[in-house]
Amino acid sequence: MAWRFKASKYKNAAPIVPKAEACVREICVGSYQTYGNNIAASGAFMAFNWEHTGSSVAVLPLDDCGRKSKTMPLLHGHTDTVTDLKFSPFHDGLLATASQDCLVKIWHIPEKGLEQSLSDPEAIFSHKQRRVETVGFHPTADGLMYSTAAGCVALFDLSTQKEIFSNNEHPEVIQSASWREDGSVLATSCKDKNVRIFDPRAAGSPIQLTAESHQSIKDSRVVWLGNQHRILTTGFDAARLRQVIIRDVRNFNTPEKTLELDCSTGILMPLFDPDTNMLFLAGKGDTTINYLEITDKDPYLIEGLRHTGEQTKGACLVPKRALKVMEAEVNRVLQLTSNMVIPIMYQVPRKTYRDFHADLYPETTGYKTELVAGEWLNGSNQAVPKMSLDPAKREHGDEPIIIHRGNLSDFVKNLENQRAKSNTTGKPNQQAKRNDNEHFVMLNTGNNFEEKNGNDNSNESNGKKSTPSQSQPDGECSELIRKFEAKYKVDSEKEKAHAYAQSHEDDKESPTEHEHSTGSSEEVSSSGGLDNHSASGSHSPPKPMPRTSRSNSLPEASDSAGESSSTNTPRPRPRTTAASAYKPRLGPKPFSSTTGDVSFDKVFAVPLAPGSHENISNVGQDSGVEMTPAQGAKPDLIVEIEIKKKHEREPAVSGNGVQKSLTTSERRKSSADDDESSDKIFEQNSESSENSTEGEDRTDADLRRNCTSRSSFAERRRIYENRSKSQVDEKPQSPVPLRREHSKVEPLKPNQQQQQQGNVIDTKRISVPEGKLMEEHRRGNGAGLKKSATEAAFSAASTKRTSTVFGKVSKFRHLKGTPGHKSTHIENLRNLSRQIPGECNGFHANQERVAVPLSGPGGKIAIFELSRPGRLPDGVIPSLVNGSNIMDFQWDPFDAQRLAVACDDGIVKIWHIEAGGLSEPTNTPAGELTAHLDKIYFIRFHPLAADVLLTASYDMTIKLWDLRTMTEKCSLSGHTDQIFDFAWSPCGRLGATVCKDGKIRVYNPRKSETPIREGNGPVGTRGARITWALEGHYIVCTGFDKVSERQISVYNAQKLSAPLNTASLDVSPSILIPFYDEDSSTLFVTGKGDSTIYCYEITDEEPYICPLSHHRCTSLHQGLSFLTKNHCDVASVEFSKAYRLTNTTIEPLSFTVPRIKSELFQDDLFPPTRITWSATLSSEDWFASNDKAAPKVSLKPEGMETLSSIQQVPAQPVKKPDHPQFGGQKSEYEINKQQEIQKSVSARMEFTTKLEQDDMEGVDENEWQE
Repeated sequence: MAWRFKASKYKNAAPIVPKAEACVREICVGSYQTYGNNIAASGAFMAFNWEHTGSSVAVLPLDDCGRKSKTMPLLHGHTDTVTDLKFSPFHDGLLATASQDCLVKIWHIPEKGLEQSLSDPEAIFSHKQRRVETVGFHPTADGLMYSTAAGCVALFDLSTQKEIFSNNEHPEVIQSASWREDGSVLATSCKDKNVRIFDPRAAGSPIQLTAESHQSIKDSRVVWLGNQHRILTTGFDAARLRQVIIRDVRNFNTPEKTLELDCSTGILMPLFDPDTNMLFLAGKGDTTINYLEITDKDPYLIEGLRHTGEQTKGACLVPKRALKVMEAEVNRVLQLTSNMVIPIMYQVPRKTYRDFHADLYPETTGYKTELVAGEWLNGSNQAVPKMSLDPAKREHGDEPIIIHRGNLSDFVKNLENQRAKSNTTGKPNQQAKRNDNEHFVMLNTGNNFEEKNGNDNSNESNGKKSTPSQSQPDGECSELIRKFEAKYKVDSEKEKAHAYAQSHEDDKESPTEHEHSTGSSEEVSSSGGLDNHSASGSHSPPKPMPRTSRSNSLPEASDSAGESSSTNTPRPRPRTTAASAYKPRLGPKPFSSTTGDVSFDKVFAVPLAPGSHENISNVGQDSGVEMTPAQGAKPDLIVEIEIKKKHEREPAVSGNGVQKSLTTSERRKSSADDDESSDKIFEQNSESSENSTEGEDRTDADLRRNCTSRSSFAERRRIYENRSKSQVDEKPQSPVPLRREHSKVEPLKPNQQQQQQGNVIDTKRISVPEGKLMEEHRRGNGAGLKKSATEAAFSAASTKRTSTVFGKVSKFRHLKGTPGHKSTHIENLRNLSRQIPGECNGFHANQERVAVPLSGPGGKIAIFELSRPGRLPDGVIPSLVNGSNIMDFQWDPFDAQRLAVACDDGIVKIWHIEAGGLSEPTNTPAGELTAHLDKIYFIRFHPLAADVLLTASYDMTIKLWDLRTMTEKCSLSGHTDQIFDFAWSPCGRLGATVCKDGKIRVYNPRKSETPIREGNGPVGTRGARITWALEGHYIVCTGFDKVSERQISVYNAQKLSAPLNTASLDVSPSILIPFYDEDSSTLFVTGKGDSTIYCYEITDEEPYICPLSHHRCTSLHQGLSFLTKNHCDVASVEFSKAYRLTNTTIEPLSFTVPRIKSELFQDDLFPPTRITWSATLSSEDWFASNDKAAPKVSLKPEGMETLSSIQQVPAQPVKKPDHPQFGGQKSEYEINKQQEIQKSVSARMEFTTKLEQDDMEGVDENEWQE
């Protein structure tokens, strides 16, 4: 049994979680009831479901990080939730998505990532009205895709875009499927509690083996353990315990190992690496990810280190060719949470990471295959060639290997060319087999020549024909290449080079072979770019680089000619903490878009630390404007224009031509000199200082860092607003996140050194849209690029809204909720009713009294006077006895003594409360209105007209009544199910309803009985609320989605087809009750039984819903009711006041905004408000359509000065003061106030010039030495 204690190399693999700055943050992910993992990764990209519905997919670069915008580009291709998504193993940009809308779609992700949202897929496959559950690609056959829907397994050939196989022999829904690594058979797990081995090419029934599996119909998963004869399944047993079962297909009916874990409800997603036998179990909804190692003998499963962190929504493994092998990273798990994507690196501890540890990385499955779908279906089996992860044997060292093969049409053409070549040449012999780089184009931009083979068509794709002289270096370079190959290349590589040379000679002799082929080129590119400085373009064994200093600055390059510090070799890093693997950026991540808009991060970017890699700029070759992508530049990195000028300083270049990193003082001096001697680059006097970060632009001369007029952020914002007053507002397009370029120390070329002798090149970087730059570069119009690109970028930026440039800055962002003092509470409440319907808010208050329903028969409502707070006496509480169950009640907004109560018998009772409140129970109302013959859902008073009441009933009708005459005036129809809520528009002309049938309807009651507009509302049927916002131009609706998650949606009142934006909150059974303050545009939402009042600002631009500071109460509340605006204490900056009902108390709640000058009237927070506490018109006038707008009144108390009256008036441009750091001119009010303070302080303090340290004795030097 000694083998059992044999130490595994991966036993101590530790999960390393990066800091939040290195994760993808502020994304929107919901809870999805699917059989997929909700996230997938290739060597270049990651893709995951987006928003609560999950019908859209977000695609980001694999190494992306930072905050993500709600308007980022997405894949909008499905009308329902995306159930599964997978990348092709042979094409990093080919993505397959399956959805509940019964469709499978193929997408091509451009090499640079998504720059704009896509809605048109490359191909669409239908499953004939059956929900698609899983999708994926064949592991060995190129262009072969599978999907499952219900009990059907289907195979599709992407080259022909046709279904080539379909089988419906599974009796229940297929929950999971997994191919064996050699692609011969498929394992499936089904809802009928069985697991099957499936061979689509078998004669007769494709189901080869069947065995009973997990004895629960809940979700189960299956994964084939590489090329072994074993499969692993996860699921639940009959007692709902989570299980892991390993089976050997040679003894299929008997499990080889059964492991029972816990009783959690989340399905375990198995992630298996066949190279290391590492298994990761991530449960949906769990906060832990288990790591186990699979062995061939008992105990079969050995538990490793467990990771505990955020709640998991999905998980996937990153391909092995994208790992950081020089840091001993053996696997990487992408964990999808509700708002983040966390890359968890599993690292094997080693003493040093300066060398490649070959024992940790066996050869892994490559990314090139000879097999196509048709050949596989005809019975051909061919394994994918293995590849080594050793950076010395890879083209670009330890950089990730990324495969981009064009869109689907290019992909199909390449397959046709490949098939045609195999048909003409027959079965190739051993010598004629393609090498590792065949049918892939490798472009080397450093030496101006390309490595190609006979199967490439890159010349045709570029529209040019490369001649032999163009593709070969000069004689001197050729001699260096031959010496390099003779010294470093192994025999197998020399044979490949010889075979390549022969094939190249054949191509010269038969040029027509290329002319007749129409396929597009396929490219293999590294995210780090290609080696620009190697003499031959070939790879060399990695050499350890010198260790970096503590300041993270690189040492000076060696003067020896034999060493080149800029070659693309693996970078050893000392093993430190988790942050060493994922280094966060030193400042905000710059981003740009195709429109060149200037964002907040660009204007306020933090300068890079001196000596960092990003800080070492490249040196240009020629004067003027040219493109200089740095070595190691990724294909989709930001493209820069180098604007050069002469300078009087000496170049900061070392003897070997390597530019040194500048110190902080040198950078400041350089920046100061630049400000004095810079030419005007842009017409608007915009400048870009040398110490700006990449992607940082200046929008105006007034916004410069050293400008005296910009004394604060608020002043800077004010300047921008004044400058942009005449511009037209535009809706911002989706910003494209661009990653920071990773510059290196780069030696100068000989021609650059000659140019450096006479002058000094000073570079300034200006980010421009890359697509426009590339277009101008292809035209060869450098000067035109300089003018058009930069002017377009800044002209587009100048027309943006202030919130687009500076971010949404709300005056109510830091609102504060403060409960009233205990002396203002009404305590000792008891017998509160818990049987109030969901359509009723359950609690109503006005400025004088509150109404609270009580439990028990008779439909009792207690009335409490707010003028008499304190502890209620024990005994019977005086109440209104209605005689029937209460459905809803509401105070008259214009009469604090009138209360309307709707009962389940269809009668509305009007109560009149005498001054002083109730002294004893009463059952005699002031009036009764027989409104309906069935139960009443709710009642609503008109916001402007007196004596107008609306009732909604179970008979799905809405009626309007005149309470003066107790007669019906209007009736509204058109609802097909239960009516959840009704809301009047601010003008009082229109009304909006939300219904259980999932529709939002807008009515004009005095003109039509049917709705004038209709749209889709919340899909959940548990309840909803609706209100108007922004002067009636928008509608806010609260409700539930399909998985009972509470959400808030904003609609355009004129276009109700789809919400403008939806914010998801949490999963809770209580309905969100909204209150909208129109003066501050603040939305308060909360539910019965909640302890948090969620606060949002509703805006007329994206994202439409802006979260504010939420208020968390100390206890649960049963209701919340807000008062009108005239009862707010504006002197204390109180903009909203409410009363909160708990189980035993009624508490006042004040919402204020922190202000420094609170003694002034904050007229920016309190505009003139509409009078809603008194009637604007009578019921007779309203029913006669004699509309009148509500008058407005100022809330400013007498004797208070307004904030705007004492604020500094923007001064005219004056002469620059001697001490600009002290700011601009102060107002007379501030000067007088400061002088008074100085006088009062001087009168109370003694003035002396003697310092405290004058009386101190010195310390002997001997004491310091001790």
